[in-house]
Amino acid sequence: MNRRYILIAVMLLVGAILACNRTVPTATPGDTTPVPTRTPGMGTPLVDTETPLPTASPSATPFQTSSITPTEATPDCRYDADFVADVTIPDDTELEPGTAFAKTWRMRNSGTCAWESGAVWAFDSGDQMDGPDAVDVPVTQPGDEVEITVNLNAPAAPGTYAGYWRMRRPNGELFGTPGYLRIIVLELVITATPTPSATIEPGEGPTILYFRSDVDQAFPGDVITLTWDTQGATRVSLYHLMATGQLGRFWDVDPRGSFDYPIEVSERNATRFLLVASDDEQRTEQAFLSILLHCPDTWFFEPAPDECPSAAALFSDAAEQHFERGTMIWIKEQGQIYVLFGDENSPKWSAYADRWEEGDPISDPELTPPPGQYQPVRGFGLVWREEPGVRDRLGWAVDLEAPFTTAVQSTSRARYNDLFVRALDGNVWKLLPEGSGWEKLAADKQ
Repeated sequence: MNRRYILIAVMLLVGAILACNRTVPTATPGDTTPVPTRTPGMGTPLVDTETPLPTASPSATPFQTSSITPTEATPDCRYDADFVADVTIPDDTELEPGTAFAKTWRMRNSGTCAWESGAVWAFDSGDQMDGPDAVDVPVTQPGDEVEITVNLNAPAAPGTYAGYWRMRRPNGELFGTPGYLRIIVLELVITATPTPSATIEPGEGPTILYFRSDVDQAFPGDVITLTWDTQGATRVSLYHLMATGQLGRFWDVDPRGSFDYPIEVSERNATRFLLVASDDEQRTEQAFLSILLHCPDTWFFEPAPDECPSAAALFSDAAEQHFERGTMIWIKEQGQIYVLFGDENSPKWSAYADRWEEGDPISDPELTPPPGQYQPVRGFGLVWREEPGVRDRLGWAVDLEAPFTTAVQSTSRARYNDLFVRALDGNVWKLLPEGSGWEKLAADKQ
């Protein structure tokens, strides 16, 4: 065969082999080099546009987003809890000192996500009454209700006690409406009549034969007479108890005698005493005595609470203004501004001193409210602008402040009192103890 033809055949065979081995590289998951794109004016594209590239799967082309379906947005998850009912031990249940009891609340999951495993009902503030720091709560779906029980003990000293409990997530976040517990620990009253025939055997210690008052009930400001008799006592002390049950003033008295006590005009509900008799061997006996007090004042509204107010109603000039998420109330005679928050955070309300004075700036000219809304002015504006968190929690005012005449009264418990304030519309704001909550009560219009 002609050598020329053999050479041509060999060249054609080599060309065919090279053509068969030519491939277009495909992207791999580890290949992060982007495919060059053509920019006007850059000349010929690097990829032949007439020969389409092989289609790669989405997992093999992290830079090629057009073939990936966007994931659906996860809805917001909000944790919340609402009080439903006191299943056991309603407020102001009366208990003997040291009584063990179980308090049960019914709570509702009012949020949008379940209370997860590890959520607890935790002591928050007030009187813990020998209770645990927290109790476990079962997983509870949105809208469901659950009963939560805590084992407690009534304190030993007479008085009114209250405690607050809240839901807590495993990460420590507190949420929801607090659960509230208030009990009244009773006195151990001894009013025994004299027993002259009673004798003391050696080693038995002193005995209080009787401890009593000349009246069962009195008014604040009255003078009452206490009498007592003891046997085997070498020292006797008479204590007046504070409203919280703690020891107050005391007097060293004779083993048998009487004492005139002028009741303070500010005392409410009851005035209480403790008589302690001791002998030379430091053995003691004690007796409590409680005299109920008539309530000297009436509430400024109806229907009224079934307890005595701490004082007569305070009447004052006032102003009220409403916000996107709450209300402000100014009470002139108190020099106070109350802020009632309408969001989910705590405290639910706070009180601030009114520091605005005539001549101070009325508002901040650099702040421009949205159309139909207002910047609060004077004392409201000062609190709104300068107190941490107030502006963010309330938002803008939705109306102008309005003047009116208010009335203010509180309950007369030893601790944890409710405050009642007449509202602009004639109803009554009820502010719960320690900023724990508030509500608006419908009042009878006179």
